Amino acid sequence: MKSDSATHVTARSGASGCGLFLTQLLSDRERFFTDVAEEVGLGEKLGHATWTLLGLSALYGAAAGAYAGPLQSLSAAIKLPVLFVGTLAICFPAFFVIQVLVGSRLRFTQVLALVMGALALTAILLAAVVPITVFFLLTGANYYFLELLHVAIVLGAGFAGMAALHEGLTFACEKRGVYPRKAMTIMRAWAVLFAFVGVQMAWDLRPFVGDRGQPFQVFRHYEGNFYTGVVYSLQKLTAGEDESAVARRTALDREAVRKLFDSMNTPRPDSVRAGGR
Repeated sequence: MKSDSATHVTARSGASGCGLFLTQLLSDRERFFTDVAEEVGLGEKLGHATWTLLGLSALYGAAAGAYAGPLQSLSAAIKLPVLFVGTLAICFPAFFVIQVLVGSRLRFTQVLALVMGALALTAILLAAVVPITVFFLLTGANYYFLELLHVAIVLGAGFAGMAALHEGLTFACEKRGVYPRKAMTIMRAWAVLFAFVGVQMAWDLRPFVGDRGQPFQVFRHYEGNFYTGVVYSLQKLTAGEDESAVARRTALDREAVRKLFDSMNTPRPDSVRAGGR
């Protein structure tokens, strides 16, 4: 009885402060999973996870957008939390319903606490690498390098968060018997779906890093998709070009075409006339 009482006192104290919540996520996740399985302090955990996710993802977004100036930094600081929360809102209902159908005995708030804990851990990892992104920003890394760097960091942090969610559900399955083993396959499939939805939403919310060669806009129209964008950035990076060099080369090409039509004393097409002004 004394041991059980001490355990619950520890759990309550662990759920009472954001610092202890972060400590549980980073170094005592078994305690976190036990609290969730026993429905201890779920409201506090959800609150801490929400503020951790919003605050730290906004911090990373601000660092990513700083490349293109203060307005882009502010825009990215707003859009990155929207990306995480929006992806969760789209994917979570299907995940929870399927878990119930295959025999999960975890309640809605328990599953939400596990998922939010995983996303909060993702945000913690993103905040931890902000100094690295700022270092490359200050040392003159070009646009395409920074874009690929941020893609790699966000995907890596997301993978770590999903791994933590898998760990939590495995704990619930093996030690608490409230989660069926066969549902683990569904969880892994859902993690892939979450990644695909997140990638598409990130593409729709672009730009995050921003282009110094263009005026600030909250959203811009981009042809193609995320995967073609990554390939394009890789090609430009290996060619040694940044976005300002591409903009200068495009302007020079337009000017050359304009001069050619002028020398021929031929009316120019509207697209060339507009580009040359």
